[in-house]
Amino acid sequence: MERFAKIFIAAIFLITISSCDKKSCKNVVCASYQTCYEGQCLCPDGYQGTDCATLSSTQYTGTWNVTENCGNGIPPNAGSYQVYIAPTGSPVNYITITNLLGMATVNAQIYNTTPGNEGQSIFIAAASQGGFSIANSYGTYSDASGTPVITLVLNYNLNGINYSCQETMYKQ
Repeated sequence: MERFAKIFIAAIFLITISSCDKKSCKNVVCASYQTCYEGQCLCPDGYQGTDCATLSSTQYTGTWNVTENCGNGIPPNAGSYQVYIAPTGSPVNYITITNLLGMATVNAQIYNTTPGNEGQSIFIAAASQGGFSIANSYGTYSDASGTPVITLVLNYNLNGINYSCQETMYKQ
């Protein structure tokens, strides 16, 4: 009888969990160029706004002042420097970051990950240049304070030493 009670309680628990209403796309109609995710219509990566007519790269384009904070030692180029960010042109969700760490040029991808269709997530794929290599790194864009800020978690190797640093970029 005790075993039956445990099975009954477990079954009720599983039914309750499985009946939880997750946001569904079942009855959501999105524009032909949008996709539905958890009940929200999202723009294709590289576009943003209510009508998906704005290129996400425009908010990133320009010169940025950068400060670097590393928890595992001080890299040779640590401190403050400037980068320039520009769209690559194709695909539309790619940007080029020039002078990263004061020495490298990398491409980054912009992703739409918010229900408001803002291109706020950035991903930098693994790449190498000379004695510098970057592992998969990521970050976010925000202008909540009225000043555009990019925060990157940058994982890289410089001259055989691994670093994991936070790069904070402020738009000029």
